[in-house]
Amino acid sequence: MMNYVWSFIFIISVFFSFLSGNISKLETALLESSASAVDFTIGLCGIMAMWSGLMEIAEQTGLINKLSSVLLPFTKILFPNQRNPEILSSIIMSFMSNIFGAGNSSTIFALKTMEKLDAQNNNSTIASNDMCTFAVVNMAIAPIMPIITIKLRTEANSLDSYSTVIPSIITTLVCVLVAIIVCKYYERKSS
Repeated sequence: MMNYVWSFIFIISVFFSFLSGNISKLETALLESSASAVDFTIGLCGIMAMWSGLMEIAEQTGLINKLSSVLLPFTKILFPNQRNPEILSSIIMSFMSNIFGAGNSSTIFALKTMEKLDAQNNNSTIASNDMCTFAVVNMAIAPIMPIITIKLRTEANSLDSYSTVIPSIITTLVCVLVAIIVCKYYERKSS
């Protein structure tokens, strides 16, 4: 669907630039925006590589396990039937990467966690309660330190690039609370 939307926008842009006699301006804008998109993407790759490396170091040094033990009571409330410590650690690692704004690199942890939950669910075509809760809560988490947003605001010469931190914390708390309430409601309704 998005391919059609973008194609439509491109065709309309070419049509109106041709009618107004600004086809050379459109060509210049396309080339300049393509170059800036490449620069932006390379910058994001660096941030994602840094976060992936930090999360790997945290996992290898045992920091994730220590955080897991601190967050274990909360995780057990969310996943009361989950007894596998490896899966619980994986869930926490995915949550932590989202909380710290790891961006797309947190997807890797979420996919690994979902694979483990799916294997525990015997690769059923119906998702388990743990799988649904994990997906919903993981998606509800907004980063406490939105690194990519801060980078974008800094590059745009924002006066206060970090002003999004407090709203991110409030948003995370509200979204996670609503997600948990909805998940628990439907869990009880289905049993």
